[in-house]
Amino acid sequence: MILTSKGATTPYTPPWMTDDHGNPKPGAPVLHLRAGDVIERGQMEAELSGPHRCAQVWGFELRQAIRGGVVALLADDPDLDRLLGLIEAEGEGDVDQLSVDDRALLAGVRKILAECWPDYRDLVAQLERRRAIAPIVALKRYCVGMEIEGVTFELGRDGQVSDATMSQIEPFLLSLAGNRAYELQQPRGLEGNSPRPSPSDASPKPSSSAARSKAAGRSPARAGKKIRVSRSPRGSGRSSTSGSTADASPRP
Repeated sequence: MILTSKGATTPYTPPWMTDDHGNPKPGAPVLHLRAGDVIERGQMEAELSGPHRCAQVWGFELRQAIRGGVVALLADDPDLDRLLGLIEAEGEGDVDQLSVDDRALLAGVRKILAECWPDYRDLVAQLERRRAIAPIVALKRYCVGMEIEGVTFELGRDGQVSDATMSQIEPFLLSLAGNRAYELQQPRGLEGNSPRPSPSDASPKPSSSAARSKAAGRSPARAGKKIRVSRSPRGSGRSSTSGSTADASPRP
């Protein structure tokens, strides 16, 4: 959801602290969030990308990094094509067609790549930084008021919520409200780069984005852990040598 005008505001209270009509229960926190315009959203992205080094990670970057690592580490494995086929099937959303063993294999591959393959490991680290920092940045920029017991609301000289106020907010509430503030600025259809969804809360989904790519192929760094491909029947997943990898916000 994007609020339609810069001046529009919406109150936020964690869902479990509201009544059956969505109204805050007595004593429940209420944070008032506003919409940012296009320039402000660009400024937020610039802050995340620059000082915090957590720019958006696009889906094809992840796919390329996973595929490149698998091809390099399993270049001589006879089951390489099968594994690439499983990665492609997962990336295209055909998860229901994969067996339990196939899903476990793919999870193991991502875990090994997160440890041993620099391209994928760096993207995972970047996504995790974004998930941790984006809610804080969004809440500082887009909160215009709050009613929280024991918290004094004030703005800093930059017009954003002051660090003194932010430090008084309980971390879990800060994360929830920050997720909501971020979500309000995002168009539907972007998945992957937004903060991690929180329990019982509508917060942004991890975004499938798309930016720089590296050529997949053999790499001199083949001296890492070997990825073992289970010898299950080839029919257990769609096989292809040219598919793309899972468009997953990594959950290593």
